[in-house]
Amino acid sequence: MLKDLRELPRTVWPRAVVYGGIAAVLIGVPSDVIDTPIFGRPVAVGWLDYVILAATSALIGLILAIRPSPSSEAGTEAAVERQGTATLWGGFVSFLAVGCPVCNQAIVALVGVSGALAWWAPVQPVVGLIALGLLLWTLRKRLRTYRVNACPIPA
Repeated sequence: MLKDLRELPRTVWPRAVVYGGIAAVLIGVPSDVIDTPIFGRPVAVGWLDYVILAATSALIGLILAIRPSPSSEAGTEAAVERQGTATLWGGFVSFLAVGCPVCNQAIVALVGVSGALAWWAPVQPVVGLIALGLLLWTLRKRLRTYRVNACPIPA
């Protein structure tokens, strides 16, 4: 996968930085990992939240930056659409991983505030790893799709 990333055109990298920055803002501001006066967070942000936010945002940026143009093959278009859905799910799971455990209304409704702190907070790093795994899988699929569109095999 690293070889495929090195072979990407130079025009992909500035787009990846822009898309990654947008992803970081969209995930980090509402979860208050990026501190703003708009949102508050009663539970302190841990160092791992910053790592998960940076890694998932970078992966989302890369996935969106190397989005291949739709080809005439219907299978390729469907693969690109599934990758977009997987990217959205990866961003959502990343948001759950870095978000405040007691600010998540669904978790608080299911297990209460004490359960959110005792049960959900320790599980969040695992959720972050799941988000990273999903995004890495999507990036790998995106690189394969990009390579197929960029260098079609002659019939």
